[in-house]
Amino acid sequence: MGLKKKRLTLDLEPTFQRRLKVVATLKGVTMRQYCYTAIDRELSQDEARGITGSASGWSDADRFEELQKKHFGDRVLTGSGAVFIREARDARDARLKGVEARCL
Repeated sequence: MGLKKKRLTLDLEPTFQRRLKVVATLKGVTMRQYCYTAIDRELSQDEARGITGSASGWSDADRFEELQKKHFGDRVLTGSGAVFIREARDARDARLKGVEARCL
């Protein structure tokens, strides 16, 4: 029995949808086929650059361990992981507020 397909819904602006429909029609494919091909191409490029998802055969734990080694080497992080994440989020939020203030 084949794998069950999953549905993806995209909300497109009318102008964007018309552009998609015209180009797909000119290429002789459905919008679904056009989007699938475009997404597959983009995923392949990302994977070639080393960006992978769980489907690559790596578990989330393996991916986390690889990222941890890449960024921290053999250093052991002390303290709570929750505190580390909270601090990173606070720093990110502060940067975003600075960007928002400059845009106003």
